[in-house]
Amino acid sequence: MTDKEFKKLKRSDLISIIYEYQKRQEELLAEIDSMRTELEEKRIKISNAGSVAEAVVGLNRLFETAQQTADDYLAQIKASVEEAEKKAAEIVAEAEKKAAVILEGANRVSDEKQ
Repeated sequence: MTDKEFKKLKRSDLISIIYEYQKRQEELLAEIDSMRTELEEKRIKISNAGSVAEAVVGLNRLFETAQQTADDYLAQIKASVEEAEKKAAEIVAEAEKKAAVILEGANRVSDEKQ
């Protein structure tokens, strides 16, 4: 609007226009605040991106170490099982030998009695 058009308006119309301008100004200020908040959040996310990447690398190392520890533990268990099976086989073999000797002795005693 031009100055002449404003001069022709009634006072109530001017007040309405001023009110609308103030209302619009408040809306724009609120939008600016919202955009500033979003911008700050994005800045924080960007600055934390490095921290997140470092955390991921740290977690990867942690998982690798945990996997290696688990693999070592399983290898120890397998070795223990193999050793236990070997000892068990030796005990069974020795028991079979003793059982054979006992049976042989029992058979001799049985043969002598007949």
